[in-house]
Amino acid sequence: MRIPFLSFLLLATPACLFAQAKEKVIVLSWGDMIGSDQYRPLDSPEAVAEAVRAWKAAGISKVLFRVDDFRLLLTHELFITKGYQRWYDATRKAWDTGILKNAVDSVKRAGMEIQMWISLYDEGCPPKVLYSDSVPFPWQSRFSRENPQYLAHDRSIDPNGRKYQYGHLEMAYPEVRRYSLDVIRKFSDAFPFDGVFLSVRSHSPPPDHADQFGFNEPIVREFERRYGKNILRQAFDLEAWRSLRGEYLTAFLREVRAHLAPRGQKLSIGVAQGDHIGPPIGNMRIDWQRWVTEHIVDDLVVGHHTLERATYPQRWQRGYGYVQNQDEHVGLPPIEQAVREQYAPLCAKHGVKLYVDVPLGNFHRVYDDITLGTGSEPADRTEALVKLLEGLPGLTGIVVDGRPYVRRPKS
Repeated sequence: MRIPFLSFLLLATPACLFAQAKEKVIVLSWGDMIGSDQYRPLDSPEAVAEAVRAWKAAGISKVLFRVDDFRLLLTHELFITKGYQRWYDATRKAWDTGILKNAVDSVKRAGMEIQMWISLYDEGCPPKVLYSDSVPFPWQSRFSRENPQYLAHDRSIDPNGRKYQYGHLEMAYPEVRRYSLDVIRKFSDAFPFDGVFLSVRSHSPPPDHADQFGFNEPIVREFERRYGKNILRQAFDLEAWRSLRGEYLTAFLREVRAHLAPRGQKLSIGVAQGDHIGPPIGNMRIDWQRWVTEHIVDDLVVGHHTLERATYPQRWQRGYGYVQNQDEHVGLPPIEQAVREQYAPLCAKHGVKLYVDVPLGNFHRVYDDITLGTGSEPADRTEALVKLLEGLPGLTGIVVDGRPYVRRPKS
């Protein structure tokens, strides 16, 4: 998305809630630059150095550097077809030649903060599942292949008839939380990142219904202990169930923070706008208020969501039942209103930095068809939104795309 970078400063108390300059923060999806006609891939020390110089000259203060490509390389079974061979070769070479360490060191030497961006709900699918409804899924984590019982599953009582939500491990299992932390540590412990930026975006196909999955045994057992209802057999309070699922995500965040804090590393998280996680995961509650008031996270990035319609653009019938859906503007006020009335006052009160993700927010995306097509974000509406966000008190900053700073030279 072609918009100028903006900067921000988080204020310490609600009494200080007045507009100030915003920090300059970028998201950098390393793998998306491979094979791009527009952007130069960061596949050599020279390319990294050029990008760092450009970011520094633009006044960038923080880089959210995506490590998911290397996560796939290290922890997943890869089903490489011709369309993904170039990505695999470049990623393998970059890992073997130490490009990630070079990037982290280079950004830090330039005086910028760098956090590792890693996905929590993106374990992939077997190749029988079509990515974007068009090609065999090219990756699946070895952990989810070997332990399918830990994937979120539907309400089927008979295990033989269960459907599983590929890509989405259920955090109610201690084994899942240990595995997920171990994956994070492969990067946070091995490289001098300033922090960890957790993303809830996912490449996985969306469910048919937003409450279709999440009936795993630990959830069933704990819900019955608390409320006396068997959610596999009885009617029950949907919102209480959604909140219970979300409690285990909060528990995981506490465990991640407990590991990072002694190392002096920050914990950040990017979530969709609202109190529910949204597509393609479902209606699980995201208790961002608790994360802020208990200072479980240092930074909260709002609007960081999947763009499910753009990822799966050829679906004649869309999933339904979402309490809140940023993709379809369901159940949500305008983002500037939400920041002003909900997010900013609480974050300022508790000293948590607040950001809005513009490139992955797509707050004004429009479509030519009611279900088909990737849609587009009108530039004038994005520019107008940015101006609104610039003036909002209590907003620490606006996150934008780092790739336009490393465009290929025009021939």
